[in-house]
Amino acid sequence: MDAEQFLIVLLVVVNVAMGLGFAAPIARLLGRISGKSASLVRYVIMLVAVYFAECVAFSAGMATQVFSIGLAFVWGAVLGLWLRRRAPANKVLKAAVYWALYGSLPTVSFCILVLFSFVIAGESILSSEAGVEFGIPDLVPWPLNTILGFCAALGIGTAVLKTAITTGEVRLLIHLAEKSARDGSSRADKNLSIDLTK
Repeated sequence: MDAEQFLIVLLVVVNVAMGLGFAAPIARLLGRISGKSASLVRYVIMLVAVYFAECVAFSAGMATQVFSIGLAFVWGAVLGLWLRRRAPANKVLKAAVYWALYGSLPTVSFCILVLFSFVIAGESILSSEAGVEFGIPDLVPWPLNTILGFCAALGIGTAVLKTAITTGEVRLLIHLAEKSARDGSSRADKNLSIDLTK
């Protein structure tokens, strides 16, 4: 097995370990929020499927993060519509943050393995030339055109952006649900007062 095949196998093993390892705590949190802690295995399977979708989105986007960021909008809508009336807003937002960070793990694992492979090969991770050879456009300024800068920007940027989008969308859906409930109760109070005056 050559070095490239070894890195691909290592990437698969790391992603399987991260996908399964981080799924259990998030599944427990979802079980507490939804009130169905008995369905922990179902939530783990759901989260592993989400992780697989994130891996496919990362690969399809070729590190542009277009599909991965698109999935952040999808997850925000799904979580917001599913959990907005089931628990207090702070618990739902906590679940959304964990979900978004979990969805960022394929990108982070890729970045870590790229850095690892360059360090093992004895190449500089702070060299602009190595960055250009890796495929980073020459017009990107230093230090973002280095392997370390690229990986740090990709990993941290993805985690921050996905978390902001997912939690922002969940917060918006919670706000709309609360507003709808307030409007509904005020209409009910108004109808009751009208009925009482008859």
